[in-house]
Amino acid sequence: MHNFKSALNEIHATQNKVLLFMVALRTLLVFLISYMVLRLFNFYYFGLAIIIGMMYFAVILHKEISNKSLIEMERKNPELAEKLRTAADYSHVVNYVVSRLHVSVMSALKNVKVSSFLDIKKVTYVLLAVIVASGAVLFVASNDLVIYDLKAGLSSLSFGANKDLLDGLIPNSLIEADVDIEDLNDDAKINEMALTVKPEDEKRDLYLPEDIFEQSDQSFEELLPKKKRIYIRKYFGEIRKYGYD
Repeated sequence: MHNFKSALNEIHATQNKVLLFMVALRTLLVFLISYMVLRLFNFYYFGLAIIIGMMYFAVILHKEISNKSLIEMERKNPELAEKLRTAADYSHVVNYVVSRLHVSVMSALKNVKVSSFLDIKKVTYVLLAVIVASGAVLFVASNDLVIYDLKAGLSSLSFGANKDLLDGLIPNSLIEADVDIEDLNDDAKINEMALTVKPEDEKRDLYLPEDIFEQSDQSFEELLPKKKRIYIRKYFGEIRKYGYD
């Protein structure tokens, strides 16, 4: 019985190695496809492709190992049909009949080739798919093909990333200082900007027409809520105080 348990453990270990190889091969294919698709949309293609590949590998390997059975091995080795699973089910039972079954299975296992654990046709198909995907990735990368720049598209949705939207509404001193719209809602940030203004640095921006707010009130109404408009007016008031006092 001890010999049969050792042989059964060896069978399971070999099955796990084969499953690991197959899942790794399919993970490579998933990585290449993910990389190519994400690169076509210029969206963090390398990092996201690795994450997708790792998640696929972990989930599928766990599923495959949990669901593995001896049926496929019996199908490829007819002399083990029904006997291998029956002997495995009764591996902890000690009697004459089970012992004879174990001996019979052990004798048949000597003729089992390691290649019988592999589905050669499936391996061939996956390898061909990996080769094709690798060629497609090289083609996309070498020609720098991009269907749509998703990263740039998402960045343009933010006021802070697209300062062209602020042109004419906020003075150049704010835009050049890399101040975002969100900063205008922060009391501490507004006070810090006002207190750190140097008169000699701001003189070039102090010749603001008196009617600047009258001309831009409608644009502020459309773009900014009332609270943020008050903060901006406060900022300009501090600038004028430093400039004319």
